[in-house]
Amino acid sequence: MKYQDKNFKYTDAEAYDKRGESSILENYVLDLWQPFLKKVIGNLSNGQVVIDLGCGTCEYAQAAGNAKKIYAVDIAEPMLKICREKLRNFPQAEIINASVADVSLPLADLVVTIGVWEYVRPDILFNKIKEITRKDSKVIVVFPNIYNDLNWMRSLGKMKTAALMPGVVKKLFRNDFVMIDSASFGAVFWFPKKLQFLAKPIWKLWDLLWKPFQKFFPAGVNIYYLFERK
Repeated sequence: MKYQDKNFKYTDAEAYDKRGESSILENYVLDLWQPFLKKVIGNLSNGQVVIDLGCGTCEYAQAAGNAKKIYAVDIAEPMLKICREKLRNFPQAEIINASVADVSLPLADLVVTIGVWEYVRPDILFNKIKEITRKDSKVIVVFPNIYNDLNWMRSLGKMKTAALMPGVVKKLFRNDFVMIDSASFGAVFWFPKKLQFLAKPIWKLWDLLWKPFQKFFPAGVNIYYLFERK
């Protein structure tokens, strides 16, 4: 089920939301990450101004139901069409079709950046985050493992450029923010779709055995950081 064109632009929002139905691998990873991230967002957004940069279909913005105000920003209109449906009962939500670089936003108590770091130049995204945060503002950052400090996971495809910048995320945040939490899971490897049911038990075992070491040597497909503005 394809939801991106050859330039990796999102073109089919419904297919994107249903990606877990067509791949055991996708479903396994989503079942790990989505509950975790939604709980974090829910806990941090109560009565707060929340900005979701690269919101996609607003799957995560929905977790900010008790927020004072939600700004959901994405450059892909097909994704925002689904986003509007999901947030139709959120009177505090403002949905903005714009690029991260160009959008004008107020200061936020919580900034959410999930699944956007691999599509926007990290320095541009960070500068926008810095622009819209103040002391004690929180920032949720989820990015591909190849951006992590140890950078053991190398890409041969579209992420090759990112793989050449180990630790870029932490380096960007280190002067103006303090990290207060981190996590990683979903230690999967590629396997043909028709045979992924054979690999799933191995993924689950790997995640279980590696859990104590994830903070020191993250093996998951993504890395989660929670930063606070100094």
